[in-house]
Amino acid sequence: MPHQLETAAFQPFSERLSLDQNKQLCKAAKLRHGGTKKDLIERLLDNEQTSQYGLEGNFFSLNVESIKQLCRARNLQVSGQKFDLVLRILHCDNGTTPEGTTLKRAAIQIVSQVDAATGQLVEKHVPKKRKKAAPSASRAYSRVQKKIEAVTQKKYQSHWGSKTHSCDVYELVANLLTSEAIPNLTKDPRLALDIAKAAITSLTDNFNTIQRPGYDDNGDLGTIDSSLRTIAEKVKPLLSEEEKEEFAGWIEEWDSIGEPYGLTMDTDLLQTVAFIRGNDGSQKSEEGIDERKPAAKPTKPDGGQEKSHGNNLIKENVKNDGTTH
Repeated sequence: MPHQLETAAFQPFSERLSLDQNKQLCKAAKLRHGGTKKDLIERLLDNEQTSQYGLEGNFFSLNVESIKQLCRARNLQVSGQKFDLVLRILHCDNGTTPEGTTLKRAAIQIVSQVDAATGQLVEKHVPKKRKKAAPSASRAYSRVQKKIEAVTQKKYQSHWGSKTHSCDVYELVANLLTSEAIPNLTKDPRLALDIAKAAITSLTDNFNTIQRPGYDDNGDLGTIDSSLRTIAEKVKPLLSEEEKEEFAGWIEEWDSIGEPYGLTMDTDLLQTVAFIRGNDGSQKSEEGIDERKPAAKPTKPDGGQEKSHGNNLIKENVKNDGTTH
């Protein structure tokens, strides 16, 4: 058969499916669905309608994004795995949706547009834009957790791909702080704090799942650091002493978890912790005041000697009894 040479070089998509899933595809395409799994795969690859979804890696086969575009053109939902998408299209094109089930269509709305060719007003069905979910602490925690657990996805399994997982996690946490927490500081500062807490605690709770946590190619750890400082400066006046200690505690925990990997080495997380707790010493440092005592002035010749080494002066102290050290 014509596809036999191709299968030697490319993996059939249906090979990864179960016997029952291959039967569902055959039924949806109005093909015979009896026989072994090998028989079903042969029919799917020989059929003009289903062969385009068949051999993965083949230049002429459709990838997942292309299949989603076909779903959108039919006002079908684009959620699910490749099998779900292909089955949905086949049911739609062949009218083979099983009795008692409903074809999953995308939510649509009717809009009026001027047809460019005729100049007349026409109605078109377009997918509804999904409303953006309201920011919440539980959603922030869940999103970070799911992103960390996504380490098992195929794109993170290669040597180079595994290095990008931690980058994607830190990017998500940074985005949650900058796009959901900080924008709420004015109208609902406590919500902003709750979102920040959820994002950071989810990161620390699930940190051990990250396989290569030491990579931060986009500098998102710095964004996390500065965002937490911004939030601290806004919400600190509203917090009780107990709440301040809790706030400082989960930042401190993130610092201690990231420190062995060098993730918090160039951050000011501990200064932010000190600021929240009201440490005066850290506050002076934040204002740019150098707390170190000024260097002692060189002693007079009868009290000490100065040795010159290049551009540096090293002073030798002299005890009162005249003994030098």
